[in-house]
Amino acid sequence: MLLIRSSLLGSVAVLGLATSAAAADLPSKKANPVEYVRVCSEHGTGFFYIPGSDACVQIGGRVRAGALYVQSRDRNRDTINFAANARVNFDVRQNTPYGKVRAFLRFTNERTGDNFGSGINNGFTGQNSKASLNLAYIQFAGLTAGRLKSFFDYYANGNNFASIRSSDVTNQVLAYTFNFGQGWSLTASLEDGNERRVFSNKKFSSAAGVGPAGQTIPDVVGALMVEQGWGSAQISAALHQVRPAFGASSAANTPDTDYGFAVHGGFQLKLPSIAPGDDLWVEGAYADGALGYIGARNYNRLGQGGIGSLPITDGFIGTNGRFERTKGWSVLASFQHYWTPSVRQNVFGSYMQILTGKNGYTAVTSPTLGAYNEGFVDTNEVRVGTNLIWSPIKNFEIGVETVYTHVDPKGRVLHDNKGSAETVNATDSWQGRLRIQRAF
Repeated sequence: MLLIRSSLLGSVAVLGLATSAAAADLPSKKANPVEYVRVCSEHGTGFFYIPGSDACVQIGGRVRAGALYVQSRDRNRDTINFAANARVNFDVRQNTPYGKVRAFLRFTNERTGDNFGSGINNGFTGQNSKASLNLAYIQFAGLTAGRLKSFFDYYANGNNFASIRSSDVTNQVLAYTFNFGQGWSLTASLEDGNERRVFSNKKFSSAAGVGPAGQTIPDVVGALMVEQGWGSAQISAALHQVRPAFGASSAANTPDTDYGFAVHGGFQLKLPSIAPGDDLWVEGAYADGALGYIGARNYNRLGQGGIGSLPITDGFIGTNGRFERTKGWSVLASFQHYWTPSVRQNVFGSYMQILTGKNGYTAVTSPTLGAYNEGFVDTNEVRVGTNLIWSPIKNFEIGVETVYTHVDPKGRVLHDNKGSAETVNATDSWQGRLRIQRAF
């Protein structure tokens, strides 16, 4: 029995050695590593294939923290404000036999003080939370549909934190762009006119504002652009419906539907001879019954400090009892200079004038306050500022900015914060901002 057991164990051992030797002579095949992310370089940096699809996606976003000091002459408005802002982007692209299809989504959520507006003294004390669908659009060949920056806009506050008087509106659009080659393009766009409305229904002794009625046609926008090595330039125009709501007592008091318009021109010059990345932006716009196209959209009013509620409107019933459109124009310039590859400075400014004419306001004389104007008063506004931004690494910025604003209405007007106890003829205001931002 012992002999048989020893023989069996020996046979098994020999068989195992022989099998191992035979296996060593066979070609080996390792399993291919699983590729969880496939890079999709044909659409640009950061794109990867969506699993199970030939579409590519780029995921990005931004986190921003900010603080604002604003010179306020009203006890009910915050002087110190803080803000936190986060956004996420999804850019999906896919090639088809008919051209590239692109879908872009940007979702933003922020928490701010109510006085942390893009202008100065836009709100009151308290906090404001807002989640918004900032951008959502589809592009296919020359077609663009969805929510995105208006095709009328050009500079759109690109280099500054606070707003200066530039058309800067995110809008719902249906547009088609014709590309002619060598950087030339022409866009025809239908856009939601609600985003451009500037109405005031404030009543005065002899002049009255009107509220907006429902729109019956969209705004019609056209833009011709060229982008080349030296920079870019654009001219654009818009037709805007001005449709007042019912009058104070009956439909008989309602003005007929009217139409305003706006025209714009601007250019950007790249200035690498001064420093790489330097550029100069210049633009101007004129509007008749379409003030939203010159950047006049601050809660349907102008003013800083002591003049905080000058009403502005696309149209009004004048002292002559007729409906009239408000006219206005604005110009701006912005120069960006890189002191070093990681430190840049922007110097910017804008000038805007609102014109309602002699039928927009009423001259009032008070025994205690003297003569002043009430209603839709012709107004000039100047905004100038500068910021300094440090980028220690790519997509990370720490910046500070200061902006000065001067508002000068025609004649004297009531002091906004003192009721009917005082009048002023102009006012000034300062603000300072800190911004810390990380994009990815």
